[in-house]
Amino acid sequence: MLFVLEYLPIALFFLFYLLGDIFLATGVLMLGTVLQLMGLKFMREVITPRHWIILSVVLVFGAITLLLRDEWFIKLKVTIIYVAIALLLLIGLWWKKRSPLQQFLGEEINLPDFAWRRLTYAWVIFTLALAAVNLYIAKYWSLDAWVNFKVFGTLGATLVFTIFTGAYMFKHHTDREKDAEEIE
Repeated sequence: MLFVLEYLPIALFFLFYLLGDIFLATGVLMLGTVLQLMGLKFMREVITPRHWIILSVVLVFGAITLLLRDEWFIKLKVTIIYVAIALLLLIGLWWKKRSPLQQFLGEEINLPDFAWRRLTYAWVIFTLALAAVNLYIAKYWSLDAWVNFKVFGTLGATLVFTIFTGAYMFKHHTDREKDAEEIE
């Protein structure tokens, strides 16, 4: 159910873009994002800072898009979200002297501090790269190409990067003996 909630807004955005236009899809994205957080709250799941950032940016840039009838602002939303995620990761790492990834996953996955730092910097670079690619595609490619990149390109890139992240975590995981005992 959480998987469905996570991708519901973007799936609805894509569907309503195909059925209507970018402005209808933007309104549905705004509504879908609000419903996503309501669903998480109803299920008593943790609503992370990432959820609040996405909701805020979707609502602000969606509203500007609809009020001005200008698709540029909804295109810009993607870049702003990725830059915000990169900044949150960096601020957490530099200010709190601990990786935000370690804060979220540290109880479940034991990695040395250097590995958490490297992963954090890797995710910062990855999100900034996606932000830059989104800007390029939003500015120079067609709206259809941008929607496809937004829905499938960012999702595919994130999936591949997550797989590499998992492999890196496995390589540096420090409690392999304990994990083997739990499996048996």
